[in-house]
Amino acid sequence: MTGPAVLKAQDKSNDTTARTFIIQASIGNLQEIAMGRLAVQQAASPDVKAFAQRMIDDHSKAEARLMELIRSRGFQIPHEATDPPVEDRMLKDLPAKDFDRDYVHMMVPGHRQTAALFEKYALTGKDPDVKTFAQQTLPVIKEHLAAITAIENSMSTPMAR
Repeated sequence: MTGPAVLKAQDKSNDTTARTFIIQASIGNLQEIAMGRLAVQQAASPDVKAFAQRMIDDHSKAEARLMELIRSRGFQIPHEATDPPVEDRMLKDLPAKDFDRDYVHMMVPGHRQTAALFEKYALTGKDPDVKTFAQQTLPVIKEHLAAITAIENSMSTPMAR
């Protein structure tokens, strides 16, 4: 990041918590999409590939909804929250079986953190439009967490929690 991840003064809600949530949600969506694309290409397991495609589909939809919300509210966000993330070189160079293990290892705690972020804003958020977005998106994130946890549990060597 080249500068602080904050919204400009044009933000109509003046709600720092909403700003932080929006930036984190957008960055998370873009990371899930990028990692999903890599996993679709490199994963060995059909379950991991299917999960990765779901990440691409669901997070692309969520990002489009988030961008609509940002535009309708007059938010301006830093480019770090809208630029595609840099590809993870460590994962890209792994053999398929190791890729699956490491990808799942990243997805499980990542989805736990994302679910906690969305749940907190869904319950305590002050901006009603952003809160609605969090409430509508949270069930999908919880489905992702359940799916990736099931994949983790089906692997021969469970990941450390």
